[in-house]
Amino acid sequence: MNFRRIWQVSLAVAVLMFIIGMATDDKDVRRYADEMERLMAKGDYQKALEVGSKSDKTDRRLLQLRIEALAHEHQLGERLFAYPIEGRGSDLVKKGGDYALCGYLIDKQLDRFAELLPKYYKMDNQLPRYYREALIQYNHVRSHPRIVFHDNVLDTDYRDMQQLEAQHSEPEARQMAVFRQYEGTYWYYYGYLNTTAR
Repeated sequence: MNFRRIWQVSLAVAVLMFIIGMATDDKDVRRYADEMERLMAKGDYQKALEVGSKSDKTDRRLLQLRIEALAHEHQLGERLFAYPIEGRGSDLVKKGGDYALCGYLIDKQLDRFAELLPKYYKMDNQLPRYYREALIQYNHVRSHPRIVFHDNVLDTDYRDMQQLEAQHSEPEARQMAVFRQYEGTYWYYYGYLNTTAR
Protein backbone atom coordinates (compact mmCIF):
# COMPACT_ATOMS: atom_id res chain seq x y z
CA MET A 1 0.00 0.00 0.00
CA ASN A 2 1.45 3.35 -1.06
CA PHE A 3 0.58 5.82 1.73
CA ARG A 4 2.15 8.72 -0.13
CA ARG A 5 -0.13 8.10 -3.11
CA ILE A 6 -3.19 7.81 -0.84
CA TRP A 7 -2.22 11.06 0.84
CA GLN A 8 -1.81 12.83 -2.53
CA VAL A 9 -5.18 11.59 -3.78
CA SER A 10 -6.86 12.59 -0.50
CA LEU A 11 -5.36 16.06 -0.69
CA ALA A 12 -6.46 16.46 -4.32
CA VAL A 13 -10.02 15.39 -3.42
CA ALA A 14 -10.10 17.82 -0.48
CA VAL A 15 -8.93 20.71 -2.68
CA LEU A 16 -11.50 19.81 -5.35
CA MET A 17 -14.29 19.68 -2.75
CA PHE A 18 -13.21 23.08 -1.40
CA ILE A 19 -13.28 24.61 -4.91
CA ILE A 20 -16.69 23.09 -5.65
CA GLY A 21 -18.00 24.39 -2.31
CA MET A 22 -16.71 27.89 -3.02
CA ALA A 23 -18.25 27.91 -6.49
CA THR A 24 -21.58 26.74 -5.07
CA ASP A 25 -21.48 29.43 -2.37
CA ASP A 26 -20.77 32.15 -4.95
CA LYS A 27 -23.62 30.90 -7.14
CA ASP A 28 -26.02 30.87 -4.17
CA VAL A 29 -25.03 34.39 -3.13
CA ARG A 30 -25.55 35.70 -6.68
CA ARG A 31 -28.94 33.98 -6.83
CA TYR A 32 -29.95 35.53 -3.47
CA ALA A 33 -28.91 39.00 -4.64
CA ASP A 34 -30.77 38.65 -7.96
CA GLU A 35 -33.92 37.49 -6.17
CA MET A 36 -33.68 40.33 -3.64
CA GLU A 37 -33.34 42.89 -6.43
CA ARG A 38 -36.39 41.45 -8.18
CA LEU A 39 -38.51 41.58 -5.01
CA MET A 40 -37.31 45.05 -4.03
CA ALA A 41 -38.15 46.35 -7.52
CA LYS A 42 -41.71 45.13 -6.86
CA GLY A 43 -41.70 46.89 -3.46
CA ASP A 44 -41.77 43.64 -1.46
CA TYR A 45 -38.99 44.47 1.00
CA GLN A 46 -40.14 42.08 3.72
CA LYS A 47 -40.07 39.11 1.34
CA ALA A 48 -36.69 40.28 0.00
CA LEU A 49 -35.27 40.14 3.54
CA GLU A 50 -36.23 36.47 3.79
CA VAL A 51 -34.11 35.53 0.76
CA GLY A 52 -31.04 33.60 1.91
CA SER A 53 -31.70 34.58 5.52
CA LYS A 54 -30.60 31.15 6.80
CA SER A 55 -27.33 31.19 4.86
CA ASP A 56 -24.04 32.26 6.43
CA LYS A 57 -22.70 33.39 3.03
CA THR A 58 -22.72 36.92 1.68
CA ASP A 59 -20.82 39.40 -0.44
CA ARG A 60 -20.77 43.21 -0.69
CA ARG A 61 -23.66 43.33 -3.17
CA LEU A 62 -25.94 41.10 -1.10
CA LEU A 63 -25.09 42.99 2.09
CA GLN A 64 -25.87 46.34 0.42
CA LEU A 65 -29.24 45.03 -0.75
CA ARG A 66 -30.06 43.83 2.75
CA ILE A 67 -29.02 47.17 4.21
CA GLU A 68 -31.29 49.03 1.78
CA ALA A 69 -34.22 46.70 2.45
CA LEU A 70 -33.74 46.98 6.22
CA ALA A 71 -33.48 50.78 5.98
CA HIS A 72 -36.68 50.88 3.93
CA GLU A 73 -38.41 48.88 6.68
CA HIS A 74 -36.79 50.98 9.49
CA GLN A 75 -35.13 47.82 10.83
CA LEU A 76 -31.38 48.47 10.42
CA GLY A 77 -30.63 48.76 14.13
CA GLU A 78 -32.96 45.91 14.97
CA ARG A 79 -31.94 43.24 12.46
CA LEU A 80 -28.67 43.99 10.58
CA PHE A 81 -26.34 41.76 12.59
CA ALA A 82 -28.66 38.77 12.21
CA TYR A 83 -27.18 38.60 8.68
CA PRO A 84 -23.55 37.84 7.83
CA ILE A 85 -21.47 41.02 7.44
CA GLU A 86 -18.59 41.39 5.03
CA GLY A 87 -16.32 44.38 4.55
CA ARG A 88 -16.27 47.80 6.13
CA GLY A 89 -19.04 50.19 7.09
CA SER A 90 -17.30 53.45 6.15
CA ASP A 91 -19.49 53.97 3.05
CA LEU A 92 -22.58 53.87 5.25
CA VAL A 93 -21.29 56.57 7.60
CA LYS A 94 -21.56 59.19 4.86
CA LYS A 95 -25.33 58.62 4.64
CA GLY A 96 -26.00 59.62 8.25
CA GLY A 97 -28.74 58.37 10.57
CA ASP A 98 -29.12 54.63 11.05
CA TYR A 99 -26.75 54.03 8.15
CA ALA A 100 -23.96 55.86 9.98
CA LEU A 101 -24.74 54.19 13.30
CA CYS A 102 -24.63 50.75 11.69
CA GLY A 103 -21.52 51.68 9.70
CA TYR A 104 -19.71 52.49 12.94
CA LEU A 105 -20.92 49.23 14.46
CA ILE A 106 -19.76 47.22 11.44
CA ASP A 107 -16.31 48.81 11.85
CA LYS A 108 -16.45 48.27 15.63
CA GLN A 109 -15.97 51.99 16.28
CA LEU A 110 -17.95 52.13 19.49
CA ASP A 111 -16.73 55.59 20.53
CA ARG A 112 -18.02 57.17 17.33
CA PHE A 113 -21.25 55.19 17.60
CA ALA A 114 -21.78 56.43 21.18
CA GLU A 115 -21.03 60.01 20.13
CA LEU A 116 -23.59 59.92 17.29
CA LEU A 117 -26.39 57.85 18.86
CA PRO A 118 -27.93 60.62 21.06
CA LYS A 119 -28.41 62.78 17.97
CA TYR A 120 -31.00 60.30 16.69
CA TYR A 121 -32.35 58.40 19.71
CA LYS A 122 -33.33 58.83 23.34
CA MET A 123 -31.15 56.71 25.63
CA ASP A 124 -33.75 54.28 26.91
CA ASN A 125 -34.74 50.64 26.59
CA GLN A 126 -36.72 51.43 23.42
CA LEU A 127 -33.50 51.61 21.41
CA PRO A 128 -33.20 49.07 18.59
CA ARG A 129 -31.77 45.73 19.70
CA TYR A 130 -28.28 46.08 18.25
CA TYR A 131 -27.85 49.61 19.56
CA ARG A 132 -28.65 48.39 23.08
CA GLU A 133 -26.24 45.46 22.73
CA ALA A 134 -23.55 47.78 21.37
CA LEU A 135 -23.98 50.13 24.33
CA ILE A 136 -23.60 47.22 26.75
CA GLN A 137 -20.41 46.21 24.91
CA TYR A 138 -19.20 49.83 24.94
CA ASN A 139 -19.83 50.18 28.68
CA HIS A 140 -17.71 47.07 29.29
CA VAL A 141 -14.75 48.03 27.11
CA ARG A 142 -14.45 51.69 28.16
CA SER A 143 -13.53 52.75 31.68
CA HIS A 144 -15.12 56.20 31.15
CA PRO A 145 -17.92 55.74 28.62
CA ARG A 146 -19.58 58.79 27.07
CA ILE A 147 -22.98 57.12 27.59
CA VAL A 148 -23.71 54.98 30.63
CA PHE A 149 -26.42 52.53 29.64
CA HIS A 150 -27.90 49.65 31.64
CA ASP A 151 -30.48 47.03 30.83
CA ASN A 152 -30.90 44.39 33.52
CA VAL A 153 -31.54 41.53 31.10
CA LEU A 154 -28.76 42.49 28.67
CA ASP A 155 -26.27 43.20 31.46
CA THR A 156 -26.94 39.72 32.86
CA ASP A 157 -26.66 38.11 29.42
CA TYR A 158 -23.35 39.88 28.78
CA ARG A 159 -21.92 38.75 32.13
CA ASP A 160 -23.07 35.19 31.38
CA MET A 161 -21.26 35.37 28.03
CA GLN A 162 -18.08 36.56 29.74
CA GLN A 163 -18.29 33.66 32.20
CA LEU A 164 -18.78 31.25 29.32
CA GLU A 165 -15.71 32.66 27.58
CA ALA A 166 -13.66 32.30 30.76
CA GLN A 167 -14.47 28.58 30.87
CA HIS A 168 -12.58 27.96 27.61
CA SER A 169 -8.86 28.63 27.28
CA GLU A 170 -8.63 27.48 23.64
CA PRO A 171 -9.77 30.20 21.19
CA GLU A 172 -11.62 27.78 18.89
CA ALA A 173 -13.51 26.14 21.76
CA ARG A 174 -14.34 29.58 23.20
CA GLN A 175 -15.70 30.82 19.90
CA MET A 176 -17.78 27.68 19.37
CA ALA A 177 -19.27 27.91 22.86
CA VAL A 178 -20.14 31.59 22.39
CA PHE A 179 -21.48 30.90 18.88
CA ARG A 180 -23.90 28.27 20.22
CA GLN A 181 -25.49 30.69 22.67
CA TYR A 182 -24.84 34.16 21.30
CA GLU A 183 -24.80 33.87 17.52
CA GLY A 184 -26.70 36.79 16.04
CA THR A 185 -25.81 39.20 18.85
CA TYR A 186 -23.67 42.26 18.37
CA TRP A 187 -21.39 40.86 21.08
CA TYR A 188 -20.59 37.78 19.02
CA TYR A 189 -19.97 39.95 15.97
CA TYR A 190 -17.73 42.34 17.93
CA GLY A 191 -15.67 39.60 19.52
CA TYR A 192 -15.38 37.05 16.74
CA LEU A 193 -16.48 38.25 13.30
CA ASN A 194 -15.37 40.67 10.57
CA THR A 195 -11.70 40.84 11.41
CA THR A 196 -11.24 43.59 8.77
CA ALA A 197 -13.00 46.03 11.10
CA ARG A 198 -11.17 48.18 13.71
